[in-house]
Amino acid sequence: MRRTLIAVALVAMVALAGCSALTGGDAADTDRPGATVSDDRVAVENDDAGATGVNQTLRLAVDETTNGSEWTAIGATYPRENFTVDSAQHGEIALGVDTDDDGELDREFNESHVSGVNNNAYSFDVTLDTDYTLSEGDVVVVGYPAVDNPAEPGDYEVDVRVNDRQNATGTVTIE
Repeated sequence: MRRTLIAVALVAMVALAGCSALTGGDAADTDRPGATVSDDRVAVENDDAGATGVNQTLRLAVDETTNGSEWTAIGATYPRENFTVDSAQHGEIALGVDTDDDGELDREFNESHVSGVNNNAYSFDVTLDTDYTLSEGDVVVVGYPAVDNPAEPGDYEVDVRVNDRQNATGTVTIE
């Protein structure tokens, strides 16, 4: 039931987020196809300060850095002094790819595609065996269900990465 709820929430966030301009790298990348993702690069189900076990959805548009490679990893690093990242079981993690920029997941992956989940107090990395080749413009999405929000409201930067080769920074707002 929890996995279904997470998957439904993930699809809803992706559908509502659209793909408006937030660059995925240097300012010079703004005009490059595939360089934009939604304003919700990091979206939270519960933005209350101090909330625990919050599902966070991360989105990153594939660029030339990872174009043509197999999707093998996705992860995030949160501000060390503010967030706590707990462990999550393979089946609790929702994964997908929006291949046609319509805000809906066209490819979904389940726990059989997760080969490992590693976390420390402020980051997580999910290693994958998807046999899926990334294309420039794909938007990869992960829902991670075990992040505790900071005690203080504010805007916090989160580093999102794909295949340990492509990074981007997103902002999460805690109320």
